[in-house]
Amino acid sequence: MIPPRLHATLDALSAAIPVVGTSIAGASYSSRKRLAAIGLGVATYSLESSYRGRTRCRPIRPELHWLLDAGHGATCLALARDLDDPSARALLRGYAAFAMAVAALSSPPGPEGIPVASRAKVEPADELACLRCGIVNVTFIGAPGAGDREWFLVDTGIPGSAATILQAARRRYGNARPAAILLTHGHFDHVGAVQHLMNEWDAPVYAHPAEHPYLTGWRSYPPAAPEVGGGMMAELSWLFPRHPIDISRRLRALPDDGHVPGLTDRRWIHTPGHTPGHVSFWNQKTRTLLAGDAIITTKQESLHGALFSPTRLQGPPAYFTPDWSAAQSSIRRLADLHPSMLATGHGSTLQGAELALGLHELLSAFQLRGLPQYSRYLQGPRTTDV
Repeated sequence: MIPPRLHATLDALSAAIPVVGTSIAGASYSSRKRLAAIGLGVATYSLESSYRGRTRCRPIRPELHWLLDAGHGATCLALARDLDDPSARALLRGYAAFAMAVAALSSPPGPEGIPVASRAKVEPADELACLRCGIVNVTFIGAPGAGDREWFLVDTGIPGSAATILQAARRRYGNARPAAILLTHGHFDHVGAVQHLMNEWDAPVYAHPAEHPYLTGWRSYPPAAPEVGGGMMAELSWLFPRHPIDISRRLRALPDDGHVPGLTDRRWIHTPGHTPGHVSFWNQKTRTLLAGDAIITTKQESLHGALFSPTRLQGPPAYFTPDWSAAQSSIRRLADLHPSMLATGHGSTLQGAELALGLHELLSAFQLRGLPQYSRYLQGPRTTDV
């Protein structure tokens, strides 16, 4: 993290550059007026900030200050598109990058998680296949060549993933359709292609009943918590969609007894915390666990971690987790299964002794290495929007 005194100096530069820099670069009068307002705003919230915690005379908390830094950087990036002068446009884009970098470098490190040796990484067995769609994984359940309605898809990736998933399904199963689409939960990066795929395959979609309000247009997820820190994914999380979708026409409830219709060797387990109706899928015979976002194997708060997957074990993505007590209980429930293989919604599939040791260490040190330093939800969940 950037130390407080250095951050105060950078704030002074942030207030001066939009005013002085664009004047030197030859921006128009109207552009300079808007940028002067930005500079004045930066100076105002900087003077009102307490860099070491909230005080009576300086009420702006550090986590709010980081968000304001990121926000004014993004504003300058948008304004740069309207500048006709190339030098002024380049200066403003450079400044926007500077402001957003300061925000990212000033934020706390986020949950540390437990590093895991790369030798623990493995490709799933024949029954399973994981496909990465941007920042998230989807999983095929069913051996290659399974017949029509004899395989399952778990989650559907980010928006725009339908073509990639359909291509992978055709390579693995030909023209055979899945028996159902199973959702671990309804966040945007797990239901991005669900409407396209359920219509293409004429397939039902199963989810936990507690997740149905977010899948039938009734309820939005709670606001993101970008103050958790850890990198640009967290900083930008307030921009991520959290509104409900409506797939009620094909949506079905997972049965109360834990079985999955048509899938005899795998059961679902309720693992709330990241969302109220989050579920994981467990095969007792092969001891393989599909944990969704209840446990992940990458530092999802970081853009580098989300894209390049350094191997580590940690709880759910911190910026979208509103109930940390339930999340910790869900991790314990899954660790008590002693899985031999773990596939997750984000990151690599893991197996072996390193997996068992990592899960034990994550649980024993969860307060220090599993929780973010800051989150509006550390004191408990809030009611979601209706």
